[in-house]
Amino acid sequence: MTVLLDCVDTMTSEAVIKFALNNWKQILFGSLLIVLATKFRYDYRQLEKAYEASQQSLEEQITGLKDIHQRELDRRDEALKNYRDALIELEKNYMDSQAGLERERRTYKDARVKDFKTNPESLSRDIEEAFGFINDR
Repeated sequence: MTVLLDCVDTMTSEAVIKFALNNWKQILFGSLLIVLATKFRYDYRQLEKAYEASQQSLEEQITGLKDIHQRELDRRDEALKNYRDALIELEKNYMDSQAGLERERRTYKDARVKDFKTNPESLSRDIEEAFGFINDR
């Protein structure tokens, strides 16, 4: 039985070698197709990894830009609040100064009316001096 197996092995080996020699182009073509398909699959995986990395990078950049934008909005809101507070303070100061000027004007007017009633000549002289009138009396 061992002789029979050796004979079959020899025939099988010879048949494989003969088949390979007769069809070497097809075997080479098939092997190259397998290598090429494997290479394409590897390249495609690499492209997917690069795409995923770029997507992640873009998402991180968008997140960073949103954070920066939010900080800018917060700073703008703070500046607007400070502006409104300063404007309110200026309006208050203006109203206070207007009230003070009105008090001074009323006091000055009351003093002039009193002078006119008590000493009209003094008031006349003050007006002449203030406005540069010449009185030929």
